Amino acid sequence: MQENGNRPLDGQVVAITGASSGLGERMARAASAAGASVVVAARRVERLRDLAGELPSATAVRCDVAVDEDRVRLIETALDRYGRLDGLVNNAGVSEPGPASREAVETFRRQLEINLVAPFALAALAARAMRELPGSARSIVNVSSIMGLRSTAPMPEAGYVASKAGLIGLTRELASQWGRHRIRVNALAPGFFPSEMTDGLVSADGGAPHWITGGTPLGRLGRPEDLDGALVFLLSAAASFVTGHTLVVDGGFTTR
Repeated sequence: MQENGNRPLDGQVVAITGASSGLGERMARAASAAGASVVVAARRVERLRDLAGELPSATAVRCDVAVDEDRVRLIETALDRYGRLDGLVNNAGVSEPGPASREAVETFRRQLEINLVAPFALAALAARAMRELPGSARSIVNVSSIMGLRSTAPMPEAGYVASKAGLIGLTRELASQWGRHRIRVNALAPGFFPSEMTDGLVSADGGAPHWITGGTPLGRLGRPEDLDGALVFLLSAAASFVTGHTLVVDGGFTTR
């Protein structure tokens, strides 16, 4: 991922939610490989501890992003353990597919709570901490989805689409408000990748319905490592003049 031993996140502290598996785990490994100390957060703490034990500088924090106290504890742990917070990756999310006509309001609301409200609350906590820390890199990355940019047909997911579209809008608004504090806020919009969330739709060996692979100009699913460079870029000084942007990593799916 890095060239010539370059470590673009060297000395940074980055908190990552939803890090116990899938893309979140990969993001933690990518940030660590780029030189960051990582605070990995999720509900499944045993998995987190295993991950943290494999990384050179990592701390595991049990965190349900829908719970106020857990969100506060995540940010406080980063500050107590490392004395700073340079980056936040809002990756935790849920998806509950189903036709909108049969989707319960509570199901819709739950997806908004975890995929949109929680990232807002965590971003606000992180921003307050970053403003008080001289020299902080001050980067927030919200993990949205290409489903925040287009319809999911033939895979109906009203709650998920609404929450991820909202997250992109929130990203632009926070970037506008917090630019004067040198806090950059960007979104990452992955396409179709094998993960727990897409289990049953796509497989780890690259299997997927034709409407996905046939609709992707590069002709394949995303691989976990395909997100490494995009994430590290948004967190790093290379993106020091990039804010309010949604970086799409989808093999060209949204071009059609």
